[in-house]
Amino acid sequence: MALSFRERGRGRGNPSIPTASMGDIAFLIIIFFMTTSIFSRDKGLKIVLPEKGEVTKVDPKNVLNIGVNEAGQVLIGDSRVPVNIPEVGNTVEDLLEQNKELAIALRVNRRAPYQVMIEVFDQLKKAKAERVSLVPVQEEVGQ
Repeated sequence: MALSFRERGRGRGNPSIPTASMGDIAFLIIIFFMTTSIFSRDKGLKIVLPEKGEVTKVDPKNVLNIGVNEAGQVLIGDSRVPVNIPEVGNTVEDLLEQNKELAIALRVNRRAPYQVMIEVFDQLKKAKAERVSLVPVQEEVGQ
């Protein structure tokens, strides 16, 4: 028993896919993903800068100097002995309990590792230090 296949539709050629609306579909897909994507805006440090011209005088007794030297060592106060970064948070937290008016002056050498400065900022944030200033370094910290 042989099946016979008849050729249908002679002369039609190859079937084609209509591409007239392909651009519209691609555009709609792009718009869909742009509107449903979540863009992260939490990049960098959140620092509230004072208004221009606002000068606050601080009693030198209420200032704690924290320095980061070129080697990435962290020095607290007048001490020449480097401390571990987690100790910064503990020390600042203890000092803030004793003196609520304490302001921290962070002195970072320009050639110090950036990551160390970020870790010190994290420790200050963890210690809930709100009065922090970045002080330009004239000479090497801890030398």
